[in-house]
Amino acid sequence: MSRKIISLIICLSLLVSTFAFSVVTTSAAGDDVIGRYSYTINNPYKRVNWDTWKAYRCATHVHTDRSDAKVAFKDMIEQYYSLGYQGLALTDHGTVNYSWTKNQARLAIFGYQAFKFGNVDELSEERYTQITTGSDRGGDGMIEIPLGIELNGASTSKCHVNSYFADCGHGDLELTATWPETAVQKSQAAGGICHINHVGEWTEGRHDINTYDEDFVNRFSQLFLKYSACIGMEWVNTSDNRTRNDRYLYDQTMKITAPLGRPIWGFCEDDAHYLDDCGNNAQFFVLPQKTTENIRTCMTNGEFFACSKYSKNAHELGDGFVAEGDFPMVSRISVDEIKNQITICPYGATKIKMIADGNVIETIDVNSDNQECTFDLNKHEDEINSYVRFFATGRGGICYVQPFLLTKRAYDRCTAQFTLPSDDTQLTVRDSAGNMVEPANSDNYYLLNKGEYTYKAERNDYESDTGTIIVTDSDISGAVQKKINITLDRILIRPVVGGSATVNYENRLIYGLRPGLRETDFPNYVKPASGASIRYIQTGRGFGTGALASVSDSNGSVKNYTLVIFGDIDGDGCYDGQDAVYLSLIANGMLTRDRVGEALWLASDCNHDGAIDGDDVDIVTETGLKLAEIAQSDKV
Repeated sequence: MSRKIISLIICLSLLVSTFAFSVVTTSAAGDDVIGRYSYTINNPYKRVNWDTWKAYRCATHVHTDRSDAKVAFKDMIEQYYSLGYQGLALTDHGTVNYSWTKNQARLAIFGYQAFKFGNVDELSEERYTQITTGSDRGGDGMIEIPLGIELNGASTSKCHVNSYFADCGHGDLELTATWPETAVQKSQAAGGICHINHVGEWTEGRHDINTYDEDFVNRFSQLFLKYSACIGMEWVNTSDNRTRNDRYLYDQTMKITAPLGRPIWGFCEDDAHYLDDCGNNAQFFVLPQKTTENIRTCMTNGEFFACSKYSKNAHELGDGFVAEGDFPMVSRISVDEIKNQITICPYGATKIKMIADGNVIETIDVNSDNQECTFDLNKHEDEINSYVRFFATGRGGICYVQPFLLTKRAYDRCTAQFTLPSDDTQLTVRDSAGNMVEPANSDNYYLLNKGEYTYKAERNDYESDTGTIIVTDSDISGAVQKKINITLDRILIRPVVGGSATVNYENRLIYGLRPGLRETDFPNYVKPASGASIRYIQTGRGFGTGALASVSDSNGSVKNYTLVIFGDIDGDGCYDGQDAVYLSLIANGMLTRDRVGEALWLASDCNHDGAIDGDDVDIVTETGLKLAEIAQSDKV
């Protein structure tokens, strides 16, 4: 091998070391738990527009002197109106509420009420209009929820069922009924909806939780699986003396029905017979507009919250709790199926809890109204099966959120989350074919199949950040979630406006410079950003390919940009026949791009066609003979 070739290889080795760069990997910590499973979350509130819909306070289990209450018919209506209720269903025993105004005699079995109250005294049409329109309450009326009735109304076992929106069961007292199925059948056959009342009373479950054994739960669950009209059951009745074990029954039943896609909604009911019963419980129906049609849809879909001043289990309010003020409530619910998270915003609350299969699995302290309380299902994968439910507690009592049914499955894609430094950072992700991949949600989560992906993050006045993501089979089967933290550095050097220079921020290169540069020429090509300064460092042979523009900012950060003179391979700032000899080694494959680095490789592409070959060698040879020029200002 000639001395000239040996010297060239040594020279190029030095150039390679000059243009070497380091790769830095970073990771970002996030609040999303990485799990083995993804969840399909059936959100009962998915239709709700939290910005425009309102929650209306309603009572849906109320009695009057039409049956056995100790309050006259119109007085009971007036009581709920005075308490600010916005919807009311009267559900007298075996007695359909046909109207608040039309004369409706009692059933004979309740004739004894005449001795105390006389005939039933309905509302006048004028007063009915005032109440339903709220003309004396700022336009906030109380709507009549039609055709309410407590079916099996005189059953000695008290296996009662409330039905709504259907004319059924009037006068059917069912004294000997011991199971609620016939009542549920009546409601469904008539096109109504219904829920099962105070189970703990007619089963003796109020005294012994073991009443709700496997046989009972299996039979009870069939009421919901067989009849779509049966939308739920009472979670709390009156002051919870009869129902304190019924949330246990509920959860045991949901363990059967939820995997089959059947939700059961929970109600908190006054079951009012006395004035003191009123206002201790409420349903808050979330509606786009207060109409009976919307109320029925809301009840059917579970788009409501059930609230009580009583819930006597220790993990809820406890036996000695005394409510002060209004119920806690919820202002917003959101579901993120990419992160497998449910976020609930309570107000008037101090705690919110998540329950799965009857067990409290997480508690979040609430420090301010409308606080975002986010529950990550992946955090509790071994405890969660087919549903979760929530309740918020505060000084005013308890607010139950309706259950979320879940379908749990192993991940079939890899999840990648990008953490961006600012809202105005633009992120682009592409697959190996160059096709843009859309994010799965607004938090820059991407669901990726097996393959190679590239990303680029850009922001005005900042250098871009690019990288590669490789997703393997093991990433998918192992439910791997990749976290990519994007960091963007402020641009510290810019080309002079109207000049020929180009600054390649991705590879930290500067080109578009004329050969034979002196240090005093650089201000004609580039300038530092405000607060930055530039120091120019020559190669061993001058300001040619491989020289550096070292940029510092006021906080001490330093970035080096490498100068490129097209055709200058030996770093002296000019191109001539000697550069052609060096270039031939690259063109003939003796030196690869990885060996020489980006700056020298770019300088070797004299005709800017993206390939380094004999044409480039010829151009440099000709320029050495003054027969050609190499363009420097192309924006490569």
